[in-house]
Amino acid sequence: TLEAAFTLPIAILVMVAVINFGMVVFAQQAVQAAVRHGARMGSVSQDCGACRAVSEARSAISSASLVQNASVVVLAPGGSAGSILKLRVSGQVPNLFAGLGAIFPGLPSGPFNVSAEATFRQEGW
Repeated sequence: TLEAAFTLPIAILVMVAVINFGMVVFAQQAVQAAVRHGARMGSVSQDCGACRAVSEARSAISSASLVQNASVVVLAPGGSAGSILKLRVSGQVPNLFAGLGAIFPGLPSGPFNVSAEATFRQEGW
């Protein structure tokens, strides 16, 4: 019983850390996929590439319910054929350790930030 009292909290802490790390990796992959999809759709659009890119990236990141407070920013608008279209998608992932900061000092207390950028050349024909 004494051994279980010492090892169980540590085992639970390690398990929660692995789950939290998996959530961050999943969210990072979702953000990268959304920004690539948005930038690609914007680069092949013939009317307003930046508008289409933002719309597609927002719809793609909204399907990943784990990413909260997602934002899409156009860094380079593209426009004419051969110009650069660049997007950034960022968001936050909830932290499972947020309430444990008082018990275990040094643990991160806020949400984790994830972001990704994609650059495509505007196509035209």
